[in-house]
Amino acid sequence: MSSPVQNTSLPQAVITQAIAWRVRLEAGGNTSELEQAACQQWRNSDPLHALAWERLAQIETPFAQVASKAPGLAQATLRNADTERSRMSRRAALCALTGSTLGVFLLGWGINDTGVIQRLSADFATAVGERQQYRLADNSQLFLNTDSASSVNFNDSERRLSLARGELSVAVAADTRPFVVEVTQGLITSFGARLLVRQEPESSLVQAIDGSLLVQPARASEPLLIAAGQVVRLSTRNITPVDSHMFDYSAWIDGVFAVRNMPLKHLLAELGRYRRGVLRCAPDLENFQVSGVYQLRDTDLILRTLALATNADVRYFTRWWAEIVPQKVAWS
Repeated sequence: MSSPVQNTSLPQAVITQAIAWRVRLEAGGNTSELEQAACQQWRNSDPLHALAWERLAQIETPFAQVASKAPGLAQATLRNADTERSRMSRRAALCALTGSTLGVFLLGWGINDTGVIQRLSADFATAVGERQQYRLADNSQLFLNTDSASSVNFNDSERRLSLARGELSVAVAADTRPFVVEVTQGLITSFGARLLVRQEPESSLVQAIDGSLLVQPARASEPLLIAAGQVVRLSTRNITPVDSHMFDYSAWIDGVFAVRNMPLKHLLAELGRYRRGVLRCAPDLENFQVSGVYQLRDTDLILRTLALATNADVRYFTRWWAEIVPQKVAWS
């Protein structure tokens, strides 16, 4: 469980200041002791500053890499950050830094700018490969899967979670108010049923783990009631059934990855959500069907186990690039 401060939503201005400080310290080359002390003073001056810095540290790629990859872009960003920190208005700094140079800098650096901001500004967030559990104000249990961001808005008439990215599951506590999960494509309402929702680029996957859910597309007039055990895909206009025979969508809640006769190519696509970088297999192994239950805490062990099952080997081209290949290729 996390502390109340850890669950706090961060103001955009604080996010911007944290990013500007980290760019200065890690991409600026020679950083003076005075600058380091000033950053520490900023972090100590407000619990929100410290929280923003901590969340930013979850981004695994070092900011310093930008000095060699895009020095001109880094220096432009640093100059912008210096200028904005010297201004009196935080709002002015936010508009200038977030809306212009900083956004370009993050994209040039190779970060999904939107994803970083979503995780930093959410009430609850996880990094890639991380899973967390939270107790909400109504005693509902929120489970957040890898690379996810969600915010809460409870009032007298309803309990609402918005899922900006990733995947969540909720064990909904008894309450007279409906429990609503909001995604880009629509709304999912529970009156006590456990649910699972995964936000994807063009649709969302919804599972009624037990009990019934009311699923409402954003651009359709009629909702659909789905029964316990059903899995559907929600778009802005339609709801379509999903065959969940090959993959246990809710197994991650218990820390496992469970598949049944799933082609290796599709399995690796799912597993890739839990680690950074490229994860793939040789073309002649793509359709090899795999069944099993694997512990999510060690994705490298899963890869080695899969390689044994397919009479193959795992080849690491870099820390961020792994491929399952036939043994004759791996040792050639």
